[in-house]
Amino acid sequence: MNKQNIPKKILHWYDNNKRSLPWRRKSTKKQHEYFTLVSEFMLQQTQVKTVIPFFIRFVKKFPSLKSLASADENKVLKYWEGLGYYSRAKNLKKTATKLLSEHQGSLPKDLEKLKALPGIGEYTSRSILAIAHNQPCIPMDGNVERILKRVFLLKNKDQTSKENLIEKKTFFSNSKRSSDYAQAIMEIGALICRPSLPICTSCPLTAYCKAYKKKDFAIFTKNKFNKTKYFEAQVHKHKNKYLLIKNKKFNFLKNLIIFPMNEIKKEKFQLSIDKKINIKLSNMNMKITINKNNNRKIIKNGFFLDRSNFSKFILPSFTKKIFNSLHNLK
Repeated sequence: MNKQNIPKKILHWYDNNKRSLPWRRKSTKKQHEYFTLVSEFMLQQTQVKTVIPFFIRFVKKFPSLKSLASADENKVLKYWEGLGYYSRAKNLKKTATKLLSEHQGSLPKDLEKLKALPGIGEYTSRSILAIAHNQPCIPMDGNVERILKRVFLLKNKDQTSKENLIEKKTFFSNSKRSSDYAQAIMEIGALICRPSLPICTSCPLTAYCKAYKKKDFAIFTKNKFNKTKYFEAQVHKHKNKYLLIKNKKFNFLKNLIIFPMNEIKKEKFQLSIDKKINIKLSNMNMKITINKNNNRKIIKNGFFLDRSNFSKFILPSFTKKIFNSLHNLK
């Protein structure tokens, strides 16, 4: 195996096949750092195709680190609305403030200093070092893991352990184009070495890939435990206003606006004759029965919001899904 050819093949593929993404457009060094920071925060637990329109709208409203740091937090959250995981937006604003006050408005070039910033962990810090600072650093995301699992035909728990994958990552020898190289590897995982039906005929790594040679593309994945929980949502409508609350009760969607809810037992959910909906939230499958009442009720942390004013408030997708389900509820 001639490892010297690997970066060349990967970068040749990237130069001819990379996606046109808004955070990759030509920009000044400062803009490039800022676009990298915003996009990496948005891409945490969110797919590229989902992030694109949010990123465009966000940087149009907050075009610089300074404009973001000085913005009202509610305004930032409003422009984040729909992306979910709102703590990312809060941490992004905090990081912008710290970068201006402690780092002269620039992203640190040191791993530990990056990790000391709000909302930046191991993966995001390495992505920033590679993409924004062209340092020889390949962040380990799901795409990179999948390529390594197939190249080396890693099948069991020990083989796919974090420690072993980090060791195998030396397969990707360094390149002077570290920024493009890191993005190229992740791009191959996203577009070519897909979880199912990989497009091997277009992959620059087939000559090195054991999975391709054995035609065995199955990926060992850890079982993700998704809890199923049952809830009753209380929908109180008075004229054209709905009762909503600022969530202080549940750990999910903390401090965001939701309908009043209680967790209930499965048996009560099954016996309910009210409308039922399913919502997947993080690592939880939520089964919700909707109890509609046409009466005005006073509740702690609650307020009645006119339907016509919904757009003026920061409402998580979760609340919107429940509201939309009311359309057919008489």
